[in-house]
Amino acid sequence: GGHGTLPVRRLPRVGLLSTGNELVPPGEPTPGALLPASNGPMLAALLGRSACTVSDHGIVGDDLDAIAAAFARMAGDSDIILTTGGASVGDHDLVLPALEQAGATIDFWRVRMKPGKPVMIGTLGDAIVLGLPGNPVSAFVTATLFAKPLIAHLLGATHPVPTPITARLTGPLPATGNRAEYVRARWAGGGIEPLSGQDSAGLAALVQAEALIVREAEAAGLPAGAEVEVLPFA
Repeated sequence: GGHGTLPVRRLPRVGLLSTGNELVPPGEPTPGALLPASNGPMLAALLGRSACTVSDHGIVGDDLDAIAAAFARMAGDSDIILTTGGASVGDHDLVLPALEQAGATIDFWRVRMKPGKPVMIGTLGDAIVLGLPGNPVSAFVTATLFAKPLIAHLLGATHPVPTPITARLTGPLPATGNRAEYVRARWAGGGIEPLSGQDSAGLAALVQAEALIVREAEAAGLPAGAEVEVLPFA
């Protein structure tokens, strides 16, 4: 027989917030040390492929009270508050104290990974707060590894964390340091090719990337032809 009713879930609501005095809206002039706030559009496009609704709450400067007030506003209509910037350890990194001022509980801060060490997760009211680095490459990688699986979990996925596949390197990889590394790579020559320009500001490599090569901390260098674990983007 047919089913008259089906269980459904509401689409998770994701609110984006960029922080930093150096940021200006995309398309605005960037004299001196100013930078375009590219993370909002990038994350909206990335997460827009998932079953969720995304609202960009724009830019807040380096002001503790203003950031805390923005978090308080967003908590009322967001299931996930996704921030970029201000989560490191400098004098202007105000996301953590602003969250605490707004009444959030911080579950953990900083992950031993590269790129993306200053990742933060907590809760504010009924919202989950996910603080990502402000660097665009780090924001992309951490959104791929944390935000997308979190959305899948809220949608009821049995296995929200993607399973790596195995591929052969078309070029060598150096040894890793004390952090796990997620190497931007593309498919080429019947295998996976690590891209040059792995700096966390290397947007050119990110644009070319089709996958992440997953490497453990303290791993030895690998020659071309070695097998590696890969997380494809699509």
